[in-house]
Amino acid sequence: MTDVEVAPKVFISYSWESETHKEWVRGLAERLVMNGVNVRLDQWHISPGQSLTQFMEVEAQSCDFALIICTKDYSRKSLLRAGGVGYEQQIITGRIAAGLGRERFIPIIRDGEFAPGSDCSVPPQFSGIYAIDMRDDGVQDQRIEDLLRAIFKEPALKPPPIGLRPSFAAVSNIKSNKLPVHRLAVLDIEGWHLLSGVASNERSPKTFIIPEVSDRYNLELGDVVKLQFEFSLLDENEDDELFCERMWVEVTGYSGPYILGRLVNQPVCSDEQDNLHHGGQVVFLPEHVIDITRE
Repeated sequence: MTDVEVAPKVFISYSWESETHKEWVRGLAERLVMNGVNVRLDQWHISPGQSLTQFMEVEAQSCDFALIICTKDYSRKSLLRAGGVGYEQQIITGRIAAGLGRERFIPIIRDGEFAPGSDCSVPPQFSGIYAIDMRDDGVQDQRIEDLLRAIFKEPALKPPPIGLRPSFAAVSNIKSNKLPVHRLAVLDIEGWHLLSGVASNERSPKTFIIPEVSDRYNLELGDVVKLQFEFSLLDENEDDELFCERMWVEVTGYSGPYILGRLVNQPVCSDEQDNLHHGGQVVFLPEHVIDITRE
């Protein structure tokens, strides 16, 4: 963390129900502090003679996040507005009523159940808020990571980039029973086919580099891509021999899962085959793309 970054300030609200529970809360606070969080905990910041209520009021109102350690005892005290828990809940409820975002309050379930009932540990004011389940100590490391991601606003999953809008010409063709038929070229019919760039990359990941998946799946009209062509040619003994050539293809359209293109190069083997020449149509998939150039 750089000097200009400010550690997020977190207040922990919990009930003093047992020494074991207090130790667990303190252990959670220590883990957060070790990971760059400014934790405000009564066990650390209150000395004999100081006001507990003043500490609760100041910290609950100034924190970036309030962690609500939900237990059956905490829920009971919250409903009855009893003790320190009850006082904290009055402050927190007031902040929510004043328009503070509910995402600032993160319920952490330590025991009991989520659903309403005699064993419910979630106070009604936090019903419907996404809670973190820490009832199982066996998965505590993962749950703490989930908590840290929420505090630092770094979600584990992010939406993929938005792709191109679909071509509705295909829909019209379906309605009129004129669906265009496209497929990949095959050696025994066209005399050539395309090699998979993804497979080549998997064979030699350090030397055969291909574009990112998002780039290969979001090609636009006019983009020029490089593909690997393999031709079947006759050698001097009239036996089939495979010849590979990398060539550029301009993207001209889409048809279902296929990308349509126009060959930009003139194949070196043009004089030896009549199946593919400059300007010819090439049907391919994102997995065939090994390079992309855009104007």
